[in-house]
Amino acid sequence: MTRHLLSLGHRHLAFITGPANNVDARERLRGLRAAVKDLATDRMDVRELEGDFREESGYWAGRALLNERSHPTAVFAANDAMAIGALSAFHEAAVRVPDDIALAGFDDIPIARFVAPPLTTVRVAIRQLGERAVERLCVGIDARNGHERRLERVATELVVRASCGGGGRPAAVRRLGGEVAGVDE
Repeated sequence: MTRHLLSLGHRHLAFITGPANNVDARERLRGLRAAVKDLATDRMDVRELEGDFREESGYWAGRALLNERSHPTAVFAANDAMAIGALSAFHEAAVRVPDDIALAGFDDIPIARFVAPPLTTVRVAIRQLGERAVERLCVGIDARNGHERRLERVATELVVRASCGGGGRPAAVRRLGGEVAGVDE
């Protein structure tokens, strides 16, 4: 997602993090920082705001961003719920998404396609992730926890919708080179 936002010309980004004690949140923040480092320019500014994966934290992060003297051109939330909360804050302040600020999330929850504008997001193959987790849990139980431990990753997809300037076109889905952490036994 970070690469996508940068490819659209955004150089002043805000990232709403998830809870610090959550593996998914830490991995998403790590991914953002790695992409920024790989593509860093002198004119790039990235602001991190604390979130907790709830809509309310996205709302308050959105309000905090709007209270600053200089607003980011794009906001990326570590999950769709926080992105939707930020969208609400922007709507209340008459800030137009994507005209005034681009907005993106992560997870592709069902409501993401129905908010206005539809949310650009990263889709996680949650069913595949769950299936692999259960399979690995069963292996661990059968082996009485004497099995080899490993970290598996599940591929993600970029789902481009109107919230980043998609112009209301149907969603464009692109498989990402990056992956999301999956099963850690």
